[in-house]
Amino acid sequence: RAKMGKKQWSSLEIILVVLFLLMTIVAITMIVLCVTGEPGVICDDSTDVFVPQCPTISLAERVDCYPDAGASMLGCEQRGCCWAPLDERNVPWCFFPTNHGYTVHSVQSPNSYELHAEMKRMASPSLFGADIQELTLHAEMQTSNRLHFKIYDSKSKRFEVPHEHIQTVKSNPTSPIGDTLEITNNPFGLTVRRKENKKVLFDTTMAPLVFADQYIQLSARLPSHNIYGLGEHVHQRYLHDTNWRTWPIFTRDAFPNGGTHNLYGHYPFFLCLEDESGKSFGVFLLNSNAMEVTLQPAPAVTYRTIGGILDFYIVFGDTPELVVQEFLELIGRPVIPTYWSLGFQLSRWNYGSLTEVKATVERNRAVDLPY
Repeated sequence: RAKMGKKQWSSLEIILVVLFLLMTIVAITMIVLCVTGEPGVICDDSTDVFVPQCPTISLAERVDCYPDAGASMLGCEQRGCCWAPLDERNVPWCFFPTNHGYTVHSVQSPNSYELHAEMKRMASPSLFGADIQELTLHAEMQTSNRLHFKIYDSKSKRFEVPHEHIQTVKSNPTSPIGDTLEITNNPFGLTVRRKENKKVLFDTTMAPLVFADQYIQLSARLPSHNIYGLGEHVHQRYLHDTNWRTWPIFTRDAFPNGGTHNLYGHYPFFLCLEDESGKSFGVFLLNSNAMEVTLQPAPAVTYRTIGGILDFYIVFGDTPELVVQEFLELIGRPVIPTYWSLGFQLSRWNYGSLTEVKATVERNRAVDLPY
């Protein structure tokens, strides 16, 4: 009869058990350090160790963390975002947590009208990959009515739109930048105020900054729904619809069709009438890449572009007319055409053939029309 006895562990089995226990302890420790954001700890961009901190916010303030097609709970969680499905189609089901984005690790103010900050990306999953890990913010109060700030890659040069009319900060601006701009460090955000009454006009703390090689996103809360501009499109009315409306901005040779299709011009500028007083401000993003702009009921605006940098100009005025004047001081004024150029104009979408073009010329010549 075989005897029943205690199992004898071999030395190999003991070593394997010890290694398993050690690896388990190390993995648990890394998870805790990554979740708590311990500095100096390198965390893998995966949902195994990342726990999204989902904010309690109104539906109108959700910023879409899955702007591309095919949003699902699995896809949303893989991006480290918050999933809360609704019976509404317009409101994002997948939205950003508070522990995405960047943190500021140094701020410098070389003088009263300039501000410089360095920031690093928080350990979190990526939306589309190739995120820039280190960014620089440079802001300057160029005049008493114009704030300029840009966010760019700290290590590598990226394309910036050249412009002959845009000048750098003057030697003696009339107001300190601290009266208009405030930085939030963790996570990074900007708050722009009107210096006279401290009213918040442009607040990017509502959602994290996303800055990847081919995908850049910035959202900002606005003071009112009175938003005008953005183009070029066929707008059915001047006042914009802020019910989750997205406008593409990417020039293409298309005839005006009355829908949301983008047309000939690339014009990422809007004006916001703050309240019934008439005080207004304008926001201009100097970026020539394909982009889209979403307006939502917070009210808020979200920019998404596929390249370049974030190069913003914010202009202030007591009336919409003064904002437009400030904007033209920035970009240059339109040219007044010569009197003789305002005569008969002939144009069509498609002449079809060279023969038809020649026939058109001869018809004009036959009745003595200049051509």
